[in-house]
Amino acid sequence: MSFKLFLSKLSLLFISIFLFAISTSFTSWIVYLPVLFLVHYVDLKFSWLWGGIYGFLSYFFYAFWLVAFNIPASIGVFVFYFILLAILFFLLKLCDLIFCEKSYIFQWILICAFEYLKTIGFLGFSYGVTAYSQWKNIPLIQCCDIFGVFGLNSLIIFFSAFMYKSFLCFINNSSSKKISVLLKNIFLDKGFYIFIFVTVAAYIYGFVRLNQMPAVQKMNVVAVQNNSDPWKIGFNTYKEELDSLIQLTNDALSKNPDTDIVVWPETAVIPSIYKHFYYPTDKKRSNLIQEMLEFVDSKKCAFVIGNYHVEQSEYGVNDFNSAFLFIPNQNVLPPIPKIYSKIHLVPFTEYFPYDKYFPQIYKILLAGDTHLWTPGKEYSVFDYGTLSFSTPICFEDTFGSDCRKFVKKGAKAFINLSNDAWSNSLRCQTQHLSMAVFRSVENKVPSVRSSASGHTCIIDRFGQITNISKPFEKNYVYGQIEFDNLPMTFYSKYGDVIGNVFVLLGIITICLIVVLAFRRNFNY
Repeated sequence: MSFKLFLSKLSLLFISIFLFAISTSFTSWIVYLPVLFLVHYVDLKFSWLWGGIYGFLSYFFYAFWLVAFNIPASIGVFVFYFILLAILFFLLKLCDLIFCEKSYIFQWILICAFEYLKTIGFLGFSYGVTAYSQWKNIPLIQCCDIFGVFGLNSLIIFFSAFMYKSFLCFINNSSSKKISVLLKNIFLDKGFYIFIFVTVAAYIYGFVRLNQMPAVQKMNVVAVQNNSDPWKIGFNTYKEELDSLIQLTNDALSKNPDTDIVVWPETAVIPSIYKHFYYPTDKKRSNLIQEMLEFVDSKKCAFVIGNYHVEQSEYGVNDFNSAFLFIPNQNVLPPIPKIYSKIHLVPFTEYFPYDKYFPQIYKILLAGDTHLWTPGKEYSVFDYGTLSFSTPICFEDTFGSDCRKFVKKGAKAFINLSNDAWSNSLRCQTQHLSMAVFRSVENKVPSVRSSASGHTCIIDRFGQITNISKPFEKNYVYGQIEFDNLPMTFYSKYGDVIGNVFVLLGIITICLIVVLAFRRNFNY
Protein backbone atom coordinates (compact mmCIF):
# COMPACT_ATOMS: atom_id res chain seq x y z
CA MET A 1 0.00 0.00 0.00
CA SER A 2 1.44 3.37 -1.05
CA PHE A 3 1.84 6.14 1.49
CA LYS A 4 -0.26 8.40 -0.73
CA LEU A 5 -3.17 5.96 -0.65
CA PHE A 6 -2.87 5.64 3.11
CA LEU A 7 -3.04 9.43 3.47
CA SER A 8 -6.13 9.47 1.26
CA LYS A 9 -7.82 6.92 3.52
CA LEU A 10 -6.77 8.83 6.60
CA SER A 11 -8.19 12.04 5.11
CA LEU A 12 -11.49 10.32 4.37
CA LEU A 13 -11.56 8.97 7.93
CA PHE A 14 -11.07 12.39 9.51
CA ILE A 15 -13.55 14.07 7.16
CA SER A 16 -16.10 11.38 8.11
CA ILE A 17 -15.48 11.92 11.82
CA PHE A 18 -15.69 15.70 11.44
CA LEU A 19 -19.01 15.59 9.53
CA PHE A 20 -20.54 13.27 12.10
CA ALA A 21 -19.27 15.31 15.04
CA ILE A 22 -20.61 18.67 13.84
CA SER A 23 -23.93 17.19 12.68
CA THR A 24 -25.58 20.25 11.10
CA SER A 25 -28.80 20.36 9.09
CA PHE A 26 -26.74 20.72 5.90
CA THR A 27 -23.83 18.33 6.49
CA SER A 28 -26.12 15.51 7.60
CA TRP A 29 -27.19 15.05 3.97
CA ILE A 30 -23.64 14.05 3.06
CA VAL A 31 -22.45 12.60 6.36
CA TYR A 32 -22.06 9.10 4.90
CA LEU A 33 -20.53 10.21 1.59
CA PRO A 34 -16.88 10.10 2.79
CA VAL A 35 -17.70 7.02 4.89
CA LEU A 36 -18.71 5.04 1.81
CA PHE A 37 -15.65 6.20 -0.09
CA LEU A 38 -13.49 5.09 2.82
CA VAL A 39 -15.19 1.70 2.78
CA HIS A 40 -14.56 1.46 -0.97
CA TYR A 41 -10.83 2.10 -0.71
CA VAL A 42 -9.94 -0.01 2.36
CA ASP A 43 -9.12 -3.72 2.14
CA LEU A 44 -11.70 -6.19 3.40
CA LYS A 45 -9.38 -7.66 6.02
CA PHE A 46 -8.77 -4.22 7.56
CA SER A 47 -12.24 -2.74 7.00
CA TRP A 48 -13.32 -3.64 10.55
CA LEU A 49 -10.36 -1.71 12.01
CA TRP A 50 -11.09 1.44 10.02
CA GLY A 51 -14.74 1.15 11.03
CA GLY A 52 -13.87 0.66 14.67
CA ILE A 53 -11.63 3.73 14.71
CA TYR A 54 -14.35 5.73 12.98
CA GLY A 55 -16.96 4.54 15.50
CA PHE A 56 -14.82 5.29 18.54
CA LEU A 57 -13.62 8.73 17.44
CA SER A 58 -16.87 9.94 15.85
CA TYR A 59 -18.84 9.30 19.05
CA PHE A 60 -15.96 10.56 21.18
CA PHE A 61 -16.07 13.97 19.50
CA TYR A 62 -19.85 13.99 19.06
CA ALA A 63 -20.60 13.15 22.70
CA PHE A 64 -17.44 14.19 24.51
CA TRP A 65 -19.65 15.58 27.26
CA LEU A 66 -20.23 11.99 28.42
CA VAL A 67 -16.75 12.08 29.95
CA ALA A 68 -17.91 14.81 32.34
CA PHE A 69 -20.66 12.54 33.62
CA ASN A 70 -18.99 9.19 34.10
CA ILE A 71 -15.60 8.24 32.67
CA PRO A 72 -16.02 4.42 32.86
CA ALA A 73 -19.47 4.65 31.25
CA SER A 74 -18.25 7.01 28.52
CA ILE A 75 -15.37 4.70 27.65
CA GLY A 76 -17.88 1.86 27.50
CA VAL A 77 -20.02 3.84 25.02
CA PHE A 78 -17.06 4.65 22.79
CA VAL A 79 -15.78 1.07 22.83
CA PHE A 80 -19.29 -0.18 22.10
CA TYR A 81 -19.41 1.98 18.98
CA PHE A 82 -15.95 0.77 18.01
CA ILE A 83 -17.44 -2.73 17.89
CA LEU A 84 -20.69 -1.75 16.15
CA LEU A 85 -18.99 0.29 13.44
CA ALA A 86 -16.33 -2.38 12.95
CA ILE A 87 -19.10 -4.84 12.11
CA LEU A 88 -20.96 -2.31 9.95
CA PHE A 89 -17.85 -1.39 7.92
CA PHE A 90 -17.11 -5.07 7.28
CA LEU A 91 -20.65 -5.60 5.97
CA LEU A 92 -20.51 -2.42 3.89
CA LYS A 93 -17.26 -3.57 2.33
CA LEU A 94 -18.74 -6.94 1.47
CA CYS A 95 -21.61 -5.09 -0.24
CA ASP A 96 -19.05 -3.06 -2.17
CA LEU A 97 -17.32 -6.23 -3.38
CA ILE A 98 -20.38 -8.35 -4.09
CA PHE A 99 -22.99 -5.96 -5.46
CA CYS A 100 -20.61 -3.61 -7.33
CA GLU A 101 -22.48 -0.71 -8.98
CA LYS A 102 -25.66 -1.56 -7.04
CA SER A 103 -23.81 -1.71 -3.72
CA TYR A 104 -25.02 1.73 -2.65
CA ILE A 105 -28.61 0.47 -2.33
CA PHE A 106 -27.63 -2.37 0.00
CA GLN A 107 -25.25 -0.10 1.91
CA TRP A 108 -28.07 2.39 2.38
CA ILE A 109 -30.26 -0.40 3.78
CA LEU A 110 -27.58 -1.53 6.23
CA ILE A 111 -26.85 1.98 7.47
CA CYS A 112 -30.55 2.73 8.02
CA ALA A 113 -30.96 -0.58 9.87
CA PHE A 114 -27.90 0.18 12.00
CA GLU A 115 -29.14 3.64 13.00
CA TYR A 116 -32.43 2.15 14.14
CA LEU A 117 -30.97 -0.87 15.92
CA LYS A 118 -28.54 1.25 17.92
CA THR A 119 -31.48 2.96 19.63
CA ILE A 120 -33.20 -0.14 20.98
CA GLY A 121 -32.54 -2.49 23.87
CA PHE A 122 -30.61 -2.00 27.10
CA LEU A 123 -27.76 -0.17 25.32
CA GLY A 124 -30.08 1.96 23.18
CA PHE A 125 -28.59 5.40 22.48
CA SER A 126 -30.48 7.84 20.24
CA TYR A 127 -27.78 10.51 20.13
CA GLY A 128 -26.20 10.59 16.68
CA VAL A 129 -29.24 9.55 14.62
CA THR A 130 -28.75 11.49 11.39
CA ALA A 131 -32.26 12.94 11.01
CA TYR A 132 -32.20 14.71 14.37
CA SER A 133 -30.00 17.34 12.71
CA GLN A 134 -33.15 18.57 10.90
CA TRP A 135 -34.94 19.67 14.08
CA LYS A 136 -35.16 23.27 12.91
CA ASN A 137 -36.43 22.31 9.45
CA ILE A 138 -40.05 22.48 10.59
CA PRO A 139 -41.86 21.79 7.26
CA LEU A 140 -39.70 18.75 6.42
CA ILE A 141 -40.01 17.03 9.79
CA GLN A 142 -43.84 17.03 9.78
CA CYS A 143 -43.76 13.76 7.84
CA CYS A 144 -42.51 12.12 11.03
CA ASP A 145 -46.08 11.94 12.32
CA ILE A 146 -46.45 9.17 9.72
CA PHE A 147 -43.02 7.60 9.36
CA GLY A 148 -41.26 8.64 12.56
CA VAL A 149 -37.74 9.98 12.71
CA PHE A 150 -36.41 6.85 10.98
CA GLY A 151 -38.54 7.49 7.90
CA LEU A 152 -36.91 10.89 7.49
CA ASN A 153 -33.59 9.29 8.39
CA SER A 154 -33.80 6.94 5.41
CA LEU A 155 -34.38 9.87 3.05
CA ILE A 156 -31.35 11.80 4.30
CA ILE A 157 -29.03 8.78 4.27
CA PHE A 158 -30.19 7.85 0.76
CA PHE A 159 -28.82 11.15 -0.54
CA SER A 160 -25.34 10.28 0.79
CA ALA A 161 -25.51 6.81 -0.74
CA PHE A 162 -26.77 8.08 -4.12
CA MET A 163 -24.15 10.82 -4.35
CA TYR A 164 -21.46 8.28 -3.46
CA LYS A 165 -22.54 6.10 -6.38
CA SER A 166 -22.61 9.09 -8.74
CA PHE A 167 -19.20 10.48 -7.69
CA LEU A 168 -17.62 7.03 -7.78
CA CYS A 169 -18.62 6.65 -11.43
CA PHE A 170 -17.24 10.13 -12.03
CA ILE A 171 -13.88 9.28 -10.43
CA ASN A 172 -13.55 5.93 -12.20
CA ASN A 173 -14.39 7.36 -15.62
CA SER A 174 -11.34 8.16 -17.74
CA SER A 175 -13.26 10.28 -20.23
CA SER A 176 -12.20 13.88 -20.82
CA LYS A 177 -15.85 14.88 -20.27
CA LYS A 178 -16.06 13.74 -16.69
CA ILE A 179 -18.42 16.51 -15.61
CA SER A 180 -20.99 15.55 -18.20
CA VAL A 181 -20.63 11.92 -17.09
CA LEU A 182 -21.31 12.95 -13.49
CA LEU A 183 -24.39 14.93 -14.48
CA LYS A 184 -25.69 12.01 -16.55
CA ASN A 185 -25.16 9.65 -13.61
CA ILE A 186 -27.24 11.95 -11.47
CA PHE A 187 -30.00 13.14 -13.77
CA LEU A 188 -30.54 9.95 -15.76
CA ASP A 189 -30.89 7.78 -12.67
CA LYS A 190 -34.37 6.85 -11.46
CA GLY A 191 -33.11 7.03 -7.89
CA PHE A 192 -32.55 10.77 -8.23
CA TYR A 193 -36.14 11.41 -9.30
CA ILE A 194 -37.50 9.15 -6.59
CA PHE A 195 -35.47 11.14 -4.06
CA ILE A 196 -36.72 14.46 -5.46
CA PHE A 197 -40.32 13.24 -5.50
CA VAL A 198 -40.22 11.97 -1.90
CA THR A 199 -38.49 15.13 -0.65
CA VAL A 200 -40.93 17.46 -2.40
CA ALA A 201 -43.86 15.36 -1.18
CA ALA A 202 -42.52 15.57 2.39
CA TYR A 203 -42.29 19.36 2.17
CA ILE A 204 -45.77 19.69 0.67
CA TYR A 205 -47.19 17.48 3.39
CA GLY A 206 -45.36 19.55 5.98
CA PHE A 207 -46.71 22.88 4.73
CA VAL A 208 -50.23 21.45 4.59
CA ARG A 209 -49.92 20.13 8.15
CA LEU A 210 -48.62 23.45 9.43
CA ASN A 211 -51.68 25.19 8.02
CA GLN A 212 -54.11 22.84 9.67
CA MET A 213 -55.45 24.66 12.72
CA PRO A 214 -58.08 22.49 14.45
CA ALA A 215 -60.04 23.76 17.43
CA VAL A 216 -57.77 23.44 20.42
CA GLN A 217 -57.79 23.78 24.17
CA LYS A 218 -55.20 25.80 26.01
CA MET A 219 -53.37 25.75 29.31
CA ASN A 220 -50.83 28.15 30.81
CA VAL A 221 -47.58 26.67 32.07
CA VAL A 222 -44.48 27.82 33.93
CA ALA A 223 -41.32 25.71 33.57
CA VAL A 224 -38.62 26.52 36.10
CA GLN A 225 -34.88 26.34 35.44
CA ASN A 226 -32.97 26.54 38.71
CA ASN A 227 -29.46 26.02 37.24
CA SER A 228 -28.46 23.58 39.96
CA ASP A 229 -25.07 21.99 40.42
CA PRO A 230 -25.65 18.20 40.37
CA TRP A 231 -22.28 17.45 41.92
CA LYS A 232 -23.03 19.33 45.15
CA ILE A 233 -24.86 17.37 47.83
CA GLY A 234 -25.80 17.80 51.47
CA PHE A 235 -28.55 19.50 53.42
CA ASN A 236 -27.27 23.06 52.88
CA THR A 237 -27.27 22.49 49.10
CA TYR A 238 -30.78 21.04 49.17
CA LYS A 239 -31.98 24.01 51.21
CA GLU A 240 -30.41 26.49 48.79
CA GLU A 241 -31.97 24.72 45.83
CA LEU A 242 -35.43 24.71 47.38
CA ASP A 243 -35.13 28.41 48.23
CA SER A 244 -34.15 29.08 44.62
CA LEU A 245 -37.08 27.06 43.25
CA ILE A 246 -39.51 28.86 45.56
CA GLN A 247 -38.14 32.28 44.64
CA LEU A 248 -38.30 31.58 40.89
CA THR A 249 -41.80 30.18 41.21
CA ASN A 250 -43.07 33.13 43.24
CA ASP A 251 -41.62 35.51 40.67
CA ALA A 252 -43.25 33.59 37.82
CA LEU A 253 -46.65 33.40 39.51
CA SER A 254 -46.67 37.05 40.54
CA LYS A 255 -46.15 38.05 36.91
CA ASN A 256 -48.39 35.31 35.49
CA PRO A 257 -51.25 34.70 37.96
CA ASP A 258 -53.21 32.75 35.32
CA THR A 259 -50.68 29.90 35.42
CA ASP A 260 -52.31 26.45 35.52
CA ILE A 261 -49.24 24.23 36.02
CA VAL A 262 -45.75 24.85 37.42
CA VAL A 263 -43.00 22.40 36.50
CA TRP A 264 -39.77 21.81 38.42
CA PRO A 265 -36.90 19.83 36.86
CA GLU A 266 -35.78 16.22 37.31
CA THR A 267 -34.91 15.50 40.97
CA ALA A 268 -35.31 19.21 41.73
CA VAL A 269 -36.21 18.10 45.25
CA ILE A 270 -33.63 15.49 46.25
CA PRO A 271 -34.71 14.39 49.76
CA SER A 272 -37.47 11.83 49.32
CA ILE A 273 -40.83 13.48 49.94
CA TYR A 274 -42.47 10.24 51.04
CA LYS A 275 -39.61 9.05 53.20
CA HIS A 276 -39.08 12.28 55.10
CA PHE A 277 -42.76 13.06 55.56
CA TYR A 278 -43.97 9.65 56.68
CA TYR A 279 -40.74 8.44 58.33
CA PRO A 280 -39.21 11.61 59.84
CA THR A 281 -35.91 10.19 61.11
CA ASP A 282 -33.96 13.23 59.89
CA LYS A 283 -35.56 16.32 61.40
CA LYS A 284 -33.82 18.89 59.15
CA ARG A 285 -34.81 17.11 55.97
CA SER A 286 -38.33 16.46 57.23
CA ASN A 287 -38.71 20.19 57.95
CA LEU A 288 -37.42 20.95 54.45
CA ILE A 289 -40.04 18.69 52.89
CA GLN A 290 -42.72 20.21 55.11
CA GLU A 291 -41.70 23.69 53.95
CA MET A 292 -41.92 22.62 50.31
CA LEU A 293 -45.33 21.01 50.73
CA GLU A 294 -46.75 24.03 52.55
CA PHE A 295 -45.49 26.28 49.78
CA VAL A 296 -47.11 24.13 47.08
CA ASP A 297 -50.37 23.85 49.01
CA SER A 298 -50.58 27.64 49.31
CA LYS A 299 -50.83 28.10 45.53
CA LYS A 300 -53.76 27.84 43.14
CA CYS A 301 -52.03 25.90 40.37
CA ALA A 302 -50.85 22.31 40.03
CA PHE A 303 -47.18 21.40 40.45
CA VAL A 304 -45.16 18.75 38.62
CA ILE A 305 -42.04 18.09 40.67
CA GLY A 306 -39.05 15.80 40.12
CA ASN A 307 -38.10 13.84 43.25
CA TYR A 308 -35.71 11.15 44.42
CA HIS A 309 -38.52 8.82 45.48
CA VAL A 310 -37.94 6.05 48.03
CA GLU A 311 -40.36 3.20 48.60
CA GLN A 312 -40.01 0.50 51.21
CA SER A 313 -41.42 -2.96 50.57
CA GLU A 314 -41.14 -6.43 52.05
CA TYR A 315 -38.31 -7.07 49.57
CA GLY A 316 -36.28 -4.03 50.61
CA VAL A 317 -35.91 -0.37 49.64
CA ASN A 318 -36.40 0.82 46.08
CA ASP A 319 -35.12 4.16 44.78
CA PHE A 320 -37.01 5.74 41.90
CA ASN A 321 -36.39 8.75 39.72
CA SER A 322 -39.92 10.12 39.81
CA ALA A 323 -42.27 12.90 38.81
CA PHE A 324 -45.04 13.92 41.24
CA LEU A 325 -48.26 15.72 40.39
CA PHE A 326 -49.45 17.84 43.30
CA ILE A 327 -52.82 19.61 43.28
CA PRO A 328 -53.20 22.14 46.15
CA ASN A 329 -55.91 21.36 48.70
CA GLN A 330 -56.30 17.87 47.24
CA ASN A 331 -53.20 15.72 47.61
CA VAL A 332 -50.39 17.87 49.05
CA LEU A 333 -50.81 17.66 52.83
CA PRO A 334 -50.52 14.85 53.56
CA PRO A 335 -48.66 14.06 50.32
CA ILE A 336 -50.56 11.55 48.19
CA PRO A 337 -49.40 12.72 44.75
CA LYS A 338 -49.92 11.01 41.45
CA ILE A 339 -46.56 9.47 40.60
CA TYR A 340 -44.66 8.44 37.49
CA SER A 341 -41.32 6.69 37.95
CA LYS A 342 -38.78 6.68 35.13
CA ILE A 343 -38.89 3.41 33.20
CA HIS A 344 -36.16 3.83 30.58
CA LEU A 345 -33.11 4.43 32.74
CA VAL A 346 -29.70 5.39 31.38
CA PRO A 347 -27.60 2.20 31.02
CA PHE A 348 -24.62 1.92 33.37
CA THR A 349 -25.14 5.33 34.98
CA GLU A 350 -28.71 4.80 36.24
CA TYR A 351 -29.36 1.12 35.66
CA PHE A 352 -27.33 -2.07 35.45
CA PRO A 353 -29.40 -5.27 35.80
CA TYR A 354 -26.51 -7.65 35.19
CA ASP A 355 -24.67 -7.36 38.50
CA LYS A 356 -24.88 -11.14 39.06
CA TYR A 357 -23.25 -11.88 35.71
CA PHE A 358 -20.73 -9.02 35.67
CA PRO A 359 -19.96 -8.24 39.32
CA GLN A 360 -16.69 -6.47 38.47
CA ILE A 361 -18.44 -3.99 36.18
CA TYR A 362 -21.06 -3.43 38.88
CA LYS A 363 -18.35 -2.67 41.45
CA ILE A 364 -16.64 -0.23 39.07
CA LEU A 365 -19.93 1.60 38.52
CA LEU A 366 -20.59 1.93 42.23
CA ALA A 367 -17.01 3.04 42.85
CA GLY A 368 -17.50 5.76 40.23
CA ASP A 369 -20.26 7.33 42.37
CA THR A 370 -22.99 5.92 40.13
CA HIS A 371 -26.49 5.94 41.64
CA LEU A 372 -28.51 3.02 40.31
CA TRP A 373 -32.28 3.35 40.30
CA THR A 374 -35.17 0.92 40.20
CA PRO A 375 -37.07 1.21 36.90
CA GLY A 376 -40.74 2.16 37.04
CA LYS A 377 -43.37 -0.13 35.60
CA GLU A 378 -46.28 1.92 34.27
CA TYR A 379 -46.50 4.54 31.51
CA SER A 380 -48.66 6.87 33.60
CA VAL A 381 -51.02 9.54 32.31
CA PHE A 382 -51.98 12.40 34.65
CA ASP A 383 -55.18 14.41 34.42
CA TYR A 384 -55.51 18.02 35.44
CA GLY A 385 -58.48 20.05 34.32
CA THR A 386 -59.11 19.21 30.68
CA LEU A 387 -55.48 18.18 30.06
CA SER A 388 -54.20 14.61 30.05
CA PHE A 389 -50.41 14.57 30.05
CA SER A 390 -47.41 12.36 30.75
CA THR A 391 -44.03 13.12 32.23
CA PRO A 392 -41.16 11.39 30.39
CA ILE A 393 -38.08 12.01 32.50
CA CYS A 394 -34.86 13.30 30.89
CA PHE A 395 -33.37 10.52 28.72
CA GLU A 396 -36.83 9.13 27.92
CA ASP A 397 -37.82 11.86 25.47
CA THR A 398 -34.91 10.83 23.24
CA PHE A 399 -36.88 7.68 22.34
CA GLY A 400 -39.93 7.85 20.09
CA SER A 401 -40.87 4.30 21.04
CA ASP A 402 -41.22 5.32 24.70
CA CYS A 403 -43.13 8.54 24.19
CA ARG A 404 -45.73 7.04 21.87
CA LYS A 405 -46.65 4.60 24.65
CA PHE A 406 -47.76 7.56 26.75
CA VAL A 407 -49.86 8.88 23.87
CA LYS A 408 -51.44 5.48 23.28
CA LYS A 409 -52.57 5.57 26.92
CA GLY A 410 -54.22 8.97 26.41
CA ALA A 411 -51.56 11.68 26.87
CA LYS A 412 -52.24 14.91 24.96
CA ALA A 413 -49.02 16.63 26.04
CA PHE A 414 -45.55 15.82 27.35
CA ILE A 415 -44.14 17.52 30.41
CA ASN A 416 -40.49 16.53 30.44
CA LEU A 417 -38.33 16.92 33.54
CA SER A 418 -34.60 16.91 32.72
CA ASN A 419 -31.23 17.53 34.28
CA ASP A 420 -28.35 17.86 31.81
CA ALA A 421 -26.44 20.18 34.13
CA TRP A 422 -23.90 17.46 34.91
CA SER A 423 -22.57 17.69 31.32
CA ASN A 424 -21.79 21.41 31.64
CA SER A 425 -22.23 21.38 27.88
CA LEU A 426 -24.45 23.51 25.69
CA ARG A 427 -23.86 20.97 22.93
CA CYS A 428 -25.29 18.15 25.05
CA GLN A 429 -28.36 20.20 25.91
CA THR A 430 -28.94 21.17 22.27
CA GLN A 431 -28.64 17.55 21.12
CA HIS A 432 -31.21 16.57 23.75
CA LEU A 433 -33.55 19.38 22.69
CA SER A 434 -33.33 18.33 19.03
CA MET A 435 -34.71 14.90 19.89
CA ALA A 436 -37.47 16.31 22.11
CA VAL A 437 -38.71 18.35 19.14
CA PHE A 438 -39.33 15.15 17.18
CA ARG A 439 -41.42 13.65 19.98
CA SER A 440 -43.90 16.50 19.63
CA VAL A 441 -43.95 16.22 15.84
CA GLU A 442 -44.34 12.43 15.75
CA ASN A 443 -47.33 12.46 18.07
CA LYS A 444 -48.65 15.96 17.32
CA VAL A 445 -48.67 16.90 20.99
CA PRO A 446 -47.01 19.89 22.68
CA SER A 447 -44.08 19.51 25.06
CA VAL A 448 -43.00 21.46 28.11
CA ARG A 449 -39.37 20.95 29.13
CA SER A 450 -38.18 21.97 32.59
CA SER A 451 -34.44 21.35 32.65
CA ALA A 452 -32.11 22.17 35.52
CA SER A 453 -29.73 24.18 33.33
CA GLY A 454 -31.45 24.22 29.94
CA HIS A 455 -32.90 23.99 27.46
CA THR A 456 -36.07 24.87 29.36
CA CYS A 457 -38.72 25.60 26.76
CA ILE A 458 -42.19 25.10 25.34
CA ILE A 459 -42.59 23.22 22.06
CA ASP A 460 -45.84 23.24 20.11
CA ARG A 461 -47.28 20.14 18.47
CA PHE A 462 -45.53 20.98 15.19
CA GLY A 463 -42.08 21.08 16.79
CA GLN A 464 -41.83 24.86 16.89
CA ILE A 465 -40.22 26.31 20.03
CA THR A 466 -42.53 29.04 21.25
CA ASN A 467 -40.53 30.10 24.33
CA ILE A 468 -37.09 29.17 25.61
CA SER A 469 -34.83 30.22 28.46
CA LYS A 470 -31.16 31.04 28.15
CA PRO A 471 -29.01 28.12 29.30
CA PHE A 472 -26.96 28.04 32.49
CA GLU A 473 -28.91 30.69 34.37
CA LYS A 474 -31.65 30.76 37.00
CA ASN A 475 -34.81 31.50 35.09
CA TYR A 476 -38.20 30.22 33.99
CA VAL A 477 -40.36 30.24 30.90
CA TYR A 478 -44.05 31.02 30.81
CA GLY A 479 -46.25 30.11 27.91
CA GLN A 480 -49.37 28.49 26.61
CA ILE A 481 -49.66 24.95 25.33
CA GLU A 482 -52.39 24.05 22.85
CA PHE A 483 -53.76 20.53 22.76
CA ASP A 484 -56.64 18.78 21.08
CA ASN A 485 -58.63 15.56 21.02
CA LEU A 486 -57.84 14.57 17.45
CA PRO A 487 -57.15 10.90 16.62
CA MET A 488 -53.63 9.62 17.18
CA THR A 489 -51.14 10.02 14.37
CA PHE A 490 -50.10 7.02 12.28
CA TYR A 491 -46.78 7.00 14.11
CA SER A 492 -48.46 7.07 17.53
CA LYS A 493 -50.54 4.03 16.56
CA TYR A 494 -47.95 1.93 14.78
CA GLY A 495 -44.53 3.18 15.86
CA ASP A 496 -41.25 2.68 14.01
CA VAL A 497 -42.57 0.63 11.12
CA ILE A 498 -39.86 2.04 8.83
CA GLY A 499 -37.10 1.16 11.27
CA ASN A 500 -38.36 -2.42 11.47
CA VAL A 501 -38.65 -2.65 7.68
CA PHE A 502 -35.00 -1.67 7.32
CA VAL A 503 -33.98 -4.24 9.92
CA LEU A 504 -35.82 -6.90 7.89
CA LEU A 505 -34.21 -5.70 4.66
CA GLY A 506 -30.86 -5.60 6.43
CA ILE A 507 -31.24 -9.26 7.46
CA ILE A 508 -32.12 -10.18 3.88
CA THR A 509 -29.08 -8.23 2.67
CA ILE A 510 -26.76 -10.08 5.05
CA CYS A 511 -28.23 -13.41 3.93
CA LEU A 512 -27.60 -12.44 0.30
CA ILE A 513 -24.03 -11.48 1.16
CA VAL A 514 -23.40 -14.85 2.78
CA VAL A 515 -24.96 -16.84 -0.07
CA LEU A 516 -23.20 -14.91 -2.85
CA ALA A 517 -19.88 -14.85 -1.03
CA PHE A 518 -19.86 -18.65 -0.75
CA ARG A 519 -21.16 -19.10 -4.28
CA ARG A 520 -18.42 -16.93 -5.76
CA ASN A 521 -15.74 -18.28 -3.42
CA PHE A 522 -14.53 -14.82 -2.49
CA ASN A 523 -11.11 -14.77 -0.92
CA TYR A 524 -9.90 -11.29 0.03
